[in-house]
Amino acid sequence: MSSPYSARFFKGIDPGTIVTLDRPSPSWWKIIEKLNEHDHQVNVEENEESGFVSFASAKALCCDPKRRSKKAFMRIYKQVPHRKTEMWDIDSRGRQATTYPPRELTACIDLTQNGSSNTPKLFEYKIGTHDRSGLVLGGFIIWLVWEIVPRLRLGDGYGADTVWALESDEMEQIRVAFVKALPFLVGEFYEWKPKRPFRS
Repeated sequence: MSSPYSARFFKGIDPGTIVTLDRPSPSWWKIIEKLNEHDHQVNVEENEESGFVSFASAKALCCDPKRRSKKAFMRIYKQVPHRKTEMWDIDSRGRQATTYPPRELTACIDLTQNGSSNTPKLFEYKIGTHDRSGLVLGGFIIWLVWEIVPRLRLGDGYGADTVWALESDEMEQIRVAFVKALPFLVGEFYEWKPKRPFRS
C-alpha cells in the first residue's frame, strides 16, 4: 500500500548513490532513478495476532558503475516500526526486530540457480540489519538486483486489462508459452493438460 509517508523510509537512495551487495560475490550498483516506494506498516495488534511484519519497499533503476550500459532493477526491503510506534525509543523499537525472507528473493534465487530461461536472472543480493542509526535496531534490510528483460506487462495490481485487450491469437501464444514454461517452474512432477484456450 502506498502512503504519503513511505518516502520517509527511503532517504539515501537518490540518483548517484552507490550500493554495495555481497552475494553471490561483491558488486556495486549505482542508482539511476527511484521508481516507486510502498509501505506495509501494520499496528502492534496486527503483528501480535497475525504475525504481519511492518516493512517498506522501494524499486529503483540502477547500473553497474563501471559499465553503465548494464542496467538492472533493484528492490530494497527494510523493516520499519509498527504504526504508532515510530516515536518510541530506539531500544523499544528494536524489540520489534525480526527476519523476513521476501518471497520475491526466494523465488529469484531458486529460479536463477536452476537456470530458468523464462524469468529475469538475479544478479546480486544482500541481507543485512539496521544499526543504531536505523529505524528498527537489528531489523532486516534486504537488497536484490535483477536483470531487465523485454516484456509486455499483462496486467497491473488491479486487474489483467492488458491481456484481455489482446487479439485471440496473441492470447493463445501467451497461453502456449505459459503452459510450456509451467512444468519447469513448478517441478518435474507437475502435470496439467488444459482443455481449452484462455478465452475465445
